[in-house]
Amino acid sequence: MASDPRELKPTPPGSIDGEADPETPTAALPKAMSALWYRLVGLPWRTLAVVAPGNAAGAWRVSQALVEVARERPRLLKAVNAVDASLGRLAAVTQALSPEKLQSAQERTRFIIAADSPLENPAAIGLLSTCDGVILLLERGTTRIPDGRRILELVGPERFLGAVLASR
Repeated sequence: MASDPRELKPTPPGSIDGEADPETPTAALPKAMSALWYRLVGLPWRTLAVVAPGNAAGAWRVSQALVEVARERPRLLKAVNAVDASLGRLAAVTQALSPEKLQSAQERTRFIIAADSPLENPAAIGLLSTCDGVILLLERGTTRIPDGRRILELVGPERFLGAVLASR
């Protein structure tokens, strides 16, 4: 597995890591994703996790959409899909994206990681705790407020950058 962040190569969507699907037209992305990206780009993070309690696939879609919004600079942003990853894969991604590894890397690539909810996969806590920031994807009428609060407690409020409310 990749132990150097530069080794996290793009692979086709649906696999563990990769870039946004180039078939998706930019116009199809909601303006909200652009607004979210422009809020995030100015913050000091190198690794950002997107977590969606009960909807890990939604976290991957948001990660891909953020990469698509910034696609004119694709080398500076990579999406990593850690949803439903094995324990070994989570450990490899956690190590590859550790602050020590990223400091030694010459390139300034940022990584957006779609991760399982730690409520559903406790192994995700290790990955989330190494990320500089975490965004919660909440779904109107589906996500329970106590679940969001519990994730915030597990990850730590110092890493929490905010929440995105999505309609079903």
